Amino acid sequence: MSMTPFGQDKFIAINGLQLHYVEWGTPSNPALVLLHGFQSNAHTWDTFSHAMADTYHVLALDQRGHGDTSWAPDSNYAAEASVGDIVSFITALSLAPTVVIGHSMGGRHAAMVAADHPDKVRKVVIVDTAAEPSPAMLAMRTQQPATAAPPQPETFDTFEEVVANGIKQYPLTPEAELRHANYHNLYRGADGKWRWRWDINLLHWRRQHPGVQGDLYTYLRRIQCPTLLIRGQRSPLLTPEVAQKMIQALPNGRTVEIANAAHTVNADNAREFNTVAAAFLKE
Repeated sequence: MSMTPFGQDKFIAINGLQLHYVEWGTPSNPALVLLHGFQSNAHTWDTFSHAMADTYHVLALDQRGHGDTSWAPDSNYAAEASVGDIVSFITALSLAPTVVIGHSMGGRHAAMVAADHPDKVRKVVIVDTAAEPSPAMLAMRTQQPATAAPPQPETFDTFEEVVANGIKQYPLTPEAELRHANYHNLYRGADGKWRWRWDINLLHWRRQHPGVQGDLYTYLRRIQCPTLLIRGQRSPLLTPEVAQKMIQALPNGRTVEIANAAHTVNADNAREFNTVAAAFLKE
């Protein structure tokens, strides 16, 4: 039985920020660091963390500008800044060598950490992260306004409005998962309106730096540890063709496709995702 059957919210000072993370399991067990995607939060891993907590010391991190972690005072949301936070987090908590699992943006950061800091990572799981933009991603970029002005934060009258939007956008994700993820991704202001917890400058920074993602293949080629690439069978962002190119770039990698899942694989089909990831971790 694990020491902490439920996640515990904790904070640590890293690189001038207060990083929030959710800790599960017993610290004497092998460490497992989880990284969420863009505009998301550490609690999107709660179902997976709970499933792994008896075997692993699980730490789901809110990356800079997300969740309950500090917003970057200089609005620096470059991937290299986030990677620096992650490496410092692993070092400060003496987790190395650890397993790192990252979804989407988190998968990119996981790959960068493994490539540039091989002493910190013993295995990597990259979840529906595309090394190059898909047609769907390119289409989304063309729909973004061409302006230097910062975007305005969204507000919602009710929490149910957000849930309804999520059901339309993520039809494969169980409603309970959507509610849980959004509950931790929003806060209710004094005016009664609901707003995102993430820093609006995350979006502004990405719009101002359209080539921010760079070439992930250069990192993939340098990852020496065992690497698993998980793709949602119905993902619009990671195509089968790009997934194969990524596996060809990885010296020690393989890929698994999860049925009945789109981009948010671990939420869409948690049972199969948990089974596949657990089997890889046991190898």
